[in-house]
Amino acid sequence: MAELIKAQNLTFAYIREDEEEQPAPVLKDIDFSVKQGEFVAVLGHNGSGKSTLAKHFNAILLPTEGTVTVAGMDTRDEEHLFDIRQNVGMVFQNPDNQIVATVVEEDVAFGPENMGIEPAEIRRRVDDALKAVDMYGYREHSPHQLSGGQKQRVAIAGVIAMRPGCIVLDEPTAMLDPKGRREVLKTIHALNEEYGTTVVLITHFMDEAVSAGRVVVVDNGTILTQGTPREVFSQVELLKQAGLDVPQVTELAYELRKEGFPIPPDILTEQECVAALAMLLKEGSDCRQS
Repeated sequence: MAELIKAQNLTFAYIREDEEEQPAPVLKDIDFSVKQGEFVAVLGHNGSGKSTLAKHFNAILLPTEGTVTVAGMDTRDEEHLFDIRQNVGMVFQNPDNQIVATVVEEDVAFGPENMGIEPAEIRRRVDDALKAVDMYGYREHSPHQLSGGQKQRVAIAGVIAMRPGCIVLDEPTAMLDPKGRREVLKTIHALNEEYGTTVVLITHFMDEAVSAGRVVVVDNGTILTQGTPREVFSQVELLKQAGLDVPQVTELAYELRKEGFPIPPDILTEQECVAALAMLLKEGSDCRQS
């Protein structure tokens, strides 16, 4: 798969004109890439730099040092800004900040209209985007009468209608209840699996990262570790030192291993945990019988 996003030696500091001293960098010499079609979860505690990193992917922020390229285009090059933002769409934590119209379908049409798309094509894109997030039946509703999860799906539809190759979601479920979180996550995975959309999910919820293809952990402005969910979450001590939790079943397996039980260290799901415990019980029963 071709690289869609690539950061090389990325360093970034928020500079304020009223400060005489150079502020400490928020991101420090980061190398990071995302391939076309990937689903990448970026984890980190509050203040780790994960959201700052996300804002570099469609040129909301520009590197203080190093480079970020999107589909081979340098984000510093203003001539490519429109193309970069067509390639990478952003969905933020609060959907109310992205909703601009009083009717759902008009809100979803806002982006394509500003891109100069023909009306007939806008109609097709709006319908397709709303169907993709399972909100087509609400196309004539007021967004402000929807639930939090429904609003976030409308915000995602607004990005889809612009047809980006990649969607970056910056903690999109942070303000939602469990039902809303499930709705949004189901939508995100469907976009990746059924439509081949590249997804970068910024989150601090460990269970949201379990089903990603790759997990990247950001700590103190650097990449602490990355790999498959199993590879990352089996590093329980490292994640705890970074102020992060692990999925509950992984934590249970970790505690059992500390007590001497031979439980696999890379358990991620309840089903895997039940199977491992059943095997232990069976082996114990077999030993007693013999």
